[in-house]
Amino acid sequence: MKNYFVLILVGFAGFISAADNWVASLLLPSMSEDFAISISQASIVLTAYLIPYGVLQPIYGYYSDRYGRKNILLLLMFFLSLSTLLCSIAPTIILLTVCRFITGLFAAGIIAVSLGILGELYKKEILTKLVGLFLGLIFLGQGLSSAVGGWLIEISNWRNIFILFSILSLLSFLSIFFLPSSGFINTQKSAFIKAIFSLLKKSTLRKIYFLAFCNGFIVLGTYSYIGAYFSTALGVDYKYVGVGLMLFGIVCFLTGFLNRLLLKDFSNRKILMYGFSCSIMSLLLLICHNIILTYIATMLLGMGYILVQSILASRALDLALNDKGLSSGIIGVAIFGGGGIGTYLGSLVLNISNYQILFLLFLCLIVVPLLISMGSKDI
Repeated sequence: MKNYFVLILVGFAGFISAADNWVASLLLPSMSEDFAISISQASIVLTAYLIPYGVLQPIYGYYSDRYGRKNILLLLMFFLSLSTLLCSIAPTIILLTVCRFITGLFAAGIIAVSLGILGELYKKEILTKLVGLFLGLIFLGQGLSSAVGGWLIEISNWRNIFILFSILSLLSFLSIFFLPSSGFINTQKSAFIKAIFSLLKKSTLRKIYFLAFCNGFIVLGTYSYIGAYFSTALGVDYKYVGVGLMLFGIVCFLTGFLNRLLLKDFSNRKILMYGFSCSIMSLLLLICHNIILTYIATMLLGMGYILVQSILASRALDLALNDKGLSSGIIGVAIFGGGGIGTYLGSLVLNISNYQILFLLFLCLIVVPLLISMGSKDI
């Protein structure tokens, strides 16, 4: 029960940070109407959030190793709540952009620090399952924000939704006081860059970070276009698009439970292979251009993502020794940075071609991490 208590506390924080991130895209039409600007002009608030969110994860991980992960997480959740509240009262798009940038500054460390807490408190026998469930909660937050956010914006406005997220962040801040701590502090005085190179000296960690990048590039790159594929290519009503995205999150969460069962009978290498194979089947189904198959593909994509990422994240924590927060931050940059690059590549492909070509391209590229995982007995 203690295991799940800790998971609920850090998972709630991760859930909120993910939902706060993804719901903003649904609020763009409401923002553009409020400020009398175009949606493309309003989209600057997304960029303002994502830049610090993508860059600062290793930095927060590094300092959480040295000043206490619970302390850093408390700081992050408090200022996430405050900055989100400031977003709700921003009188101009410029000030809203500044507030979203500040929000991204504090949201950036939540996932890395939370993973560090799990790595600090639990051994690898239970760690992989908890990491899988935690990552599942992240994508459950994204899926629910897509499904519920569309409904909320119809009955309210973007300012009230930010107030709601501010309250939820404050509740998470208060709940973290109940989080246990091992009291471990890394007293080594190695500088940030030196600590990164110390981790990168380990060949297994280099391989893990690269596979995490590949998983983000392909899976999150694909996921970024699932909603648009449902609505524009398949003609699905937007409320049912939200259901598809929510299914991705639900399957991510449930796969966290499946991982521990698989680990009893299969090696990490085989689970990685199964995960990438699920993503391959997903991409094949997406190419078929069928609504039912696309729903199935979305669920397979979520299963593949968690099977792979829970192994990689838990091994990165296990091998990092005293720099678990920093290692989880590097994993975060790899997965979300890879997702950002994959999404950008997708936009270039779609400018000159169609979704089938994009999915076919990702299908060809996923062979690389699959072959690497097949030969990786050290992960």
